[in-house]
Amino acid sequence: MVDSDGYILTNSHVIADGKAEKITVLFENGDKKEGKVLWYEKALDLAIIKVNATNLPVADLGNSDNLQVGELAVAIGNPLGLEFQRTVTSGIISGLNRSIRTEDNNVIENLIQTDASINPGNSGGPLLNSRGEVIGINTAKIQSAEGLGFAIPINTAKPIIQQVIKKGTFKTVFMGIVGVDLEKYERALGIDLKADSGVIVIEIAENSPADRAGMRAGDVLLKINGEEVLSMSHLRGLLYKYKPGDKINIEVMRNGKIVNLELTFEARPDNR
Repeated sequence: MVDSDGYILTNSHVIADGKAEKITVLFENGDKKEGKVLWYEKALDLAIIKVNATNLPVADLGNSDNLQVGELAVAIGNPLGLEFQRTVTSGIISGLNRSIRTEDNNVIENLIQTDASINPGNSGGPLLNSRGEVIGINTAKIQSAEGLGFAIPINTAKPIIQQVIKKGTFKTVFMGIVGVDLEKYERALGIDLKADSGVIVIEIAENSPADRAGMRAGDVLLKINGEEVLSMSHLRGLLYKYKPGDKINIEVMRNGKIVNLELTFEARPDNR
């Protein structure tokens, strides 16, 4: 619970990426309430749902930017179902800024790695520090390895939580492009565009930030502000870091040559 009026932070995959027909929230005292999805994003694997209740206990949120490898980490969740609900496991922060590719080929980056035991059912539960503050949201375990669990840093979610509570949802900035993952494009056409990864721009919306920045159809988007763009889903996740008015440098490959452009973000219109 991130707000006493019933706002709950969890994983997008826990609510089937918005496809769950019904969401039921089970409270510690056995009460059950129906949950309403306010916002979710598959690229980040985050979601916010709300129950109709007030004066609920709220978790203290820590600062994930200050984490160091070797710190204590405590994971709470329901591994393997409700039979083992509210299980607590402990370990350390094993790594920072990790990236993983999920089964549906989505790339989630900037993750916290921990050796605290995380199993199916822990998803959406908190990762805590030694002071009991939430520093991450448990999201994944590598099934083929032991002692490799991952959590989304709480600082990634903080601005989203604030805006959802204030406005009822969260809207990201937009670039105004239609793109395809480079690997898929090359495989479909049987060509090699000489880039290791990126997004090929298929279409640019007229008078959009990308249009005004000088992007063209056929460009391969390689980096934004120095960060590599791995796929369209990865790009959507990167955009959550920015707000309207932010200026960024874009690196594209055009006709085999690297071109640098400056783009100014705008709020995503309601019809996009």
